[in-house]
Amino acid sequence: MSIRSLRATIAAATISALSFTALTVPVASADETTAKISISNITDFHGRFKYKEDSRKPENSVPGAERLKCAIDKEAEPFGNAHIFTSSGDNIGASPFAAMLLDDAPTIDVLNTMGLKVSAVGNHEFDKGAADLSDRVIPDAQFSYLAANAETVKGTEPYTIEELDGVKVAFIGTVTADMPNLVSPDGIKGITWNDPVETTNAVAKELKESGEADVVVALVHAGDITPDKFQNVDVAFLGHTHAYVNPTGTDTPVVLQAGQYSQGFANVDLSIDRATKKVTVDEAKVVDNATILACDKKYPEIAAIVDKAVEQAKTEGEKQVATIDQAFTRGKNEGADSGSNRGVESSLNNLLAEAAKWSIAANSNVTPDIGVMNAGGVRDDLPAGDITYQQAFSVQPFGNENSYKTIKGADFKETLEQQWKPGADRPRLALGLSNNVSYTYNPDAEQGNRITSVNIDGKPLDPNKDYIIAGSTFLLGGGDGFDALTKGSEMTNIGLVDVDAFIQYLKSDEKKAPRGQSAVGVKVDEPLKAGEENTIDLSSLIYTQDDTATTVTVSLENTKGKKLAEASSTIDPALGEKGLGEAGKATVKLAVPANAPADARLRITTDAKTDVFLPVKTTGTGAGDGTGTGDDSSHGSSHDSPGEGSSPAAKGVLGFFGVLAAIAALIGGLAFFNPQFTDEIQKQIKALLP
Repeated sequence: MSIRSLRATIAAATISALSFTALTVPVASADETTAKISISNITDFHGRFKYKEDSRKPENSVPGAERLKCAIDKEAEPFGNAHIFTSSGDNIGASPFAAMLLDDAPTIDVLNTMGLKVSAVGNHEFDKGAADLSDRVIPDAQFSYLAANAETVKGTEPYTIEELDGVKVAFIGTVTADMPNLVSPDGIKGITWNDPVETTNAVAKELKESGEADVVVALVHAGDITPDKFQNVDVAFLGHTHAYVNPTGTDTPVVLQAGQYSQGFANVDLSIDRATKKVTVDEAKVVDNATILACDKKYPEIAAIVDKAVEQAKTEGEKQVATIDQAFTRGKNEGADSGSNRGVESSLNNLLAEAAKWSIAANSNVTPDIGVMNAGGVRDDLPAGDITYQQAFSVQPFGNENSYKTIKGADFKETLEQQWKPGADRPRLALGLSNNVSYTYNPDAEQGNRITSVNIDGKPLDPNKDYIIAGSTFLLGGGDGFDALTKGSEMTNIGLVDVDAFIQYLKSDEKKAPRGQSAVGVKVDEPLKAGEENTIDLSSLIYTQDDTATTVTVSLENTKGKKLAEASSTIDPALGEKGLGEAGKATVKLAVPANAPADARLRITTDAKTDVFLPVKTTGTGAGDGTGTGDDSSHGSSHDSPGEGSSPAAKGVLGFFGVLAAIAALIGGLAFFNPQFTDEIQKQIKALLP
């Protein structure tokens, strides 16, 4: 039986079962004067319908749909049909392999079977574009999808009203207004995203004043919103930030947030005076993961959907697609899981950027100059050894296409500046960069002025030059707030899905080893003081996982690369402030020669392949090489006179004419003995002369 056929059978059975439950279970303490209702809410489910044990930390295991349904049913039991199951969005998208490979169809089937009644849209509902949500997802869902602050999304409604124990309960659904930065902009073109709280309050006011609703519940796919921000709202269930928010009291509005991945759900029990419509919170809580994991009632209809999806995905997922010698990982915070820090550079994010650049060159007649990747699109680590399709898929499961476009060097520099996100949930979103790109930055500089140097293929970035940049349609379309990437030419898609491009790259003969850091934080006072020891503070010297760097070396070089001075220091491996890219710090004391040139550069290297450059000024007045006499003809001083102590340029001129004189003398002598030989020599000399 197909999943679609199974869905229809299960849905009919579930409706019958729910109808039976409604008839046989009494409503909790309801009477003629007071209504009693209960509301359960999940958020950021992300297709976690399958139980997944965490052997290292069992308390962090993913319960899956059956255990979640069991725990919700326990809360619902005293209320019968006065209970409702809701979601604050991101039911689908960024899902495990079995769900994502099947376009999250099993996820929708599971939620239908669990009895989900109403849901806000989340940003991940739009991963494949608004048309996919409207034309495929919503028709398959047996629950309402709400999008009050984006009313033009076909198939959604701003709110829905459900009658529970004789009272009218309105559910208003909204999603974060940051949508253009969270999904591919092309997929949501033409949609206006209004502020979710302002929209909720406006709709709530209208519903309450008109008498259309007795109770208003906000389903908001956004986080970090305090109760005082809501008006005419009785309960607000938040989402998006994957946080757990327990209420601080029982006054309305009560605000809760239930985490992620079936590892918690929020539950609110209300009493409503039928005459006055006064709403009282009897109990509000977040049911924790331990409680859900301990609930072991079986639901065969859910298990059938899960087993079918896993079986369908297994055959494809177990196919080996490549073998690599070294593991690649994501960024992490101190003591946290891999992937917890998107603000720090990671070996895997850089690998994907290199793969994006390589794949465009391998599948078209275009050779990109730069490859980029966004940290939020990297969802699993890549182990060493044999790589299966499932492992490659899990690394970047969003199904974007690799694309390319042309932008100015100045636009790329602006893109690098946009990695810092002041005031956002994540203060920095580090870009993965292809192996040929590096830069330095000052972490203490003002927003928009942090980048101090950029090198492409060993040459300084030219702000006026056109560069071809390769990456996902999500990122090149301005996703994650990188709107500088929307400048320049239109994107060119070559129909290559990112996971397929990644697998091609893994199979290729390209060397696959973690590069050194693409970016290093450098704080130094300029001009450097010639004849003195100068302090240079460095950061972002290591990856947060599996980095072997222990020592950093700073060299002072002239503009041609000749080393003038050098100093080293041990790297402090601390990962730094949460959410930022400052892992690995060091302070280097560099003695600058008294006769250093005014224009020089710092070269920063580590024993793990980091190699970046920063142009600097010094107070020196050297001739260009730090010695005062120069090192080759290109560095000579124009004021030197010929003779002893002359510049290399002057000596070169004298030497050239001396050679000519010697040749002339030789020719004269040879001419005496053999005029024909002399003619041949003269021809060859003329050919050599400019």
